[in-house]
Amino acid sequence: MRTRIRRGVAVALTVSALTFTAACGGSADKGGDKADKSKDKAADKPAAAAPLTAAQMKAGILEVKDLPAGWKAESAPSTGDQSKAEKPECQPLAQIMSDKIDGATMGGNQEFAHGGGASLLAQQIFSMPGTGAADFVKSVETAIPACATFSMVQDGQPVPVKAAALPTGKAGESSTGVRLTMEIPELKMKIESDVLIAQQGTGVMRLAYVPMNGEGHKAFDDLAKRAGDKFVKAAQS
Repeated sequence: MRTRIRRGVAVALTVSALTFTAACGGSADKGGDKADKSKDKAADKPAAAAPLTAAQMKAGILEVKDLPAGWKAESAPSTGDQSKAEKPECQPLAQIMSDKIDGATMGGNQEFAHGGGASLLAQQIFSMPGTGAADFVKSVETAIPACATFSMVQDGQPVPVKAAALPTGKAGESSTGVRLTMEIPELKMKIESDVLIAQQGTGVMRLAYVPMNGEGHKAFDDLAKRAGDKFVKAAQS
């Protein structure tokens, strides 16, 4: 399995505040000049948040020097594969296990291995227009309690998945964590992946960590902070 999130919150608050101010001003100043009102209306409309540039998305990607000792960079080929949940309300969770995100401009991605490949780390950054980045994070957060168990189709085959909320440190303007568990009976294999989805401006970062064993999950908080800090710095540059 390969796992490949706005200043928009501030924009939304600004829109609400401006709408409220405009409504109050309109009722108190009925005799104002139409041209002035037109100017005020234009001024009230906030500029659209700019998408992250390719350079910003690349700058937010971790390098070996950013990680604890023992990690090695690996290639992260993008296949464009997209997973599909059998239940529509669970599609946001299937999306975070896809190589391509609907409506997003995909940016830099990188994978790392530790212990000869026993533990894996994958980071992807992408940008979404308008409020898409914040909406994406929210959709994942909403899907987690609704999809404790669901099925996802990969390569034409249904795969059972379990999802559980994963407490993580805050990253960016909004973020959420989820632990996804997939069991593959044919291979007698269980894959647990800790995933952080974080949003800053119009950018989204997806970080997935597959540890060697249960004890390895403890490393995720540190890895998530390193990745989140670098992503936010790049998105704000």
